[in-house]
Amino acid sequence: MTWNFAVLALDQILNTASKMLAMSGGQITCPIVFRGGNASAGQLGAQHSTAFEALYANIPGIKVVSPSNGYDAKGLLKQAIRFEEDPIMFMESEQLYGEKCEVPEEEYYIELGKADIKKPGRDVTIVSFNKMMKVALGAATELEKEGISAEVIDLRTIRPLDWMTILESVKKTNRLVIVEEQWPFASISSEITYRIQKEGFDYLDAPIRRITAADAPLHYAPNLVAAALPDVPRTVKLVKEVMYQVK
Repeated sequence: MTWNFAVLALDQILNTASKMLAMSGGQITCPIVFRGGNASAGQLGAQHSTAFEALYANIPGIKVVSPSNGYDAKGLLKQAIRFEEDPIMFMESEQLYGEKCEVPEEEYYIELGKADIKKPGRDVTIVSFNKMMKVALGAATELEKEGISAEVIDLRTIRPLDWMTILESVKKTNRLVIVEEQWPFASISSEITYRIQKEGFDYLDAPIRRITAADAPLHYAPNLVAAALPDVPRTVKLVKEVMYQVK
């Protein structure tokens, strides 16, 4: 049903599926796609609200996909099933199942490891994935009203990670803000921050900033859920900080 239950099968995923190719000397692949709902879906309590992208992306031999819309989900899922030979964790958001978008009936595929620029911009780069893309795009809309042009990048796949698209954007905007639903410690934003400061330090005009979930289990109460997860106002404030516009 959701990725929260997959931890019960983590031994098969971590010790078998991810390592089969290496342990067989490259002779046996494990082309399997695990698909399910991921992260918070509302008031479901701490045991059913964990975002798992960072946990599975930490395992060599596994690919992690985390789409933000129906168009990308179809193309990425078809690519994963038809052409990939590695085990793939396909992580969706239950809160996005009710969203509508244009999805062509014809066959198409989206290559894993290719981020997508959902909104071009010039002043700051905002990176996100999965349902936090709604926060990133919402923040970009609010910032546009104040004359700040944000470039919004959707990672789409977490491993492989397309950090080069982020770097090229930062070369243009000179600022980076990352929005994600992971816990902050050893998160996706941690990896992105390391890569970009290592390869693009000279292009940065401000420290890389991020907004994540609170470093705590997600509670049931709706006011605590709202306080724990990233939102548009706090993302806008963070962007203004890297723009040095906070009064």
